[in-house]
Amino acid sequence: MAINTSTVETNLTTKLNATSGSTDAKEFLLLGKAVEALTPTVTVSGVINEGTTQTGLVTAEGNTQVTRVQNEGTTQVANVQAAGSGYAQLTGATFTGDVDFGSNKITYANVYSQLADLPSASTYHGMFAHVHATGKGYYAHGGNWIPLVNEDTSGNVSLGGDLTITGGLTVNGTTTTINSTTLTVDDLNITVASGAADAAAANGSGLTVDGANATFNYANTGDKWATNKGLDVGGTLEIDEVMETVDLDTSTTGTINFDFNTAAVANFTANQTANRTINFRGDASTTLDSKMSVGQSISAAVMMAQGSTAYYLNAYQIDGSAVTPKWQGGSAPTQGNTSGVDVYTFTIIKTASATFTVLATLAAFA
Repeated sequence: MAINTSTVETNLTTKLNATSGSTDAKEFLLLGKAVEALTPTVTVSGVINEGTTQTGLVTAEGNTQVTRVQNEGTTQVANVQAAGSGYAQLTGATFTGDVDFGSNKITYANVYSQLADLPSASTYHGMFAHVHATGKGYYAHGGNWIPLVNEDTSGNVSLGGDLTITGGLTVNGTTTTINSTTLTVDDLNITVASGAADAAAANGSGLTVDGANATFNYANTGDKWATNKGLDVGGTLEIDEVMETVDLDTSTTGTINFDFNTAAVANFTANQTANRTINFRGDASTTLDSKMSVGQSISAAVMMAQGSTAYYLNAYQIDGSAVTPKWQGGSAPTQGNTSGVDVYTFTIIKTASATFTVLATLAAFA
């Protein structure tokens, strides 16, 4: 700091002439005033400790700005530049001790272009940083940079890697999608239609297999489970009550296509007017051979109303190919029974690919 010695001399002379007392006293006073004039007032807003690198705003009387601060031990602190707003800007500073900012705010940009640009996570354990290329925030822990939960501008959150939740999980939304190949559930029971007021409100709840158009749902009507596909039971099946779907048909002539995918019982309610052929199949687009495995059997019942002239089934097919049933009693029927209902039963056993054994009976009800 430059000192104007002429100004100091003039000031001292004025003060000396205005002072009364002995010459020694005046000289002593003069010396004190000289020291006062030559010593600037220094204000340090930071703290300088011996052996540590510190910084702060250092000003001399008259707002003379100190541009560099050096503590004992010649440790150089960064450039300190004056700031009209009352704070100092630091460039290249290194802090080796704790810095207490109190209630003041810290504003800084900690942005790295690429993940590879991040410093050592081990050296800077606990550091937070932003990587522009990924658009994510990271923190250093355990020698690794751990990505923070990422929320996009729409409020959606995406996670990379595994997620472990040690408490409960509540999802409030309209759709929950799980994109995984295997879903493992430790609970003994899965509840669907939770909170449904009654059975009507739970109607249709169940499972749907996408792509196969296969459903297994609760039906309020009849208070039952309904499925649109066959059910293969490998163990013992205990059934308290069985109700079968009956295909009601009013036709009286032509080939009968018996579709097992629709029903296992067919009732022809109008009196027959001609002998008929019956063809067993899955449905119009599914063969019975594809529906059954070797060693499986399936049963069918056919009821045919008869008038005063009776007719009967005289030809039998599976998937359009002729088969010859084995009849109870050893003989195939050659006519129907008048004025009643003829009931045919068939048990079809698949013994090899497209190969079947058919056991048949005919009973008259009048």
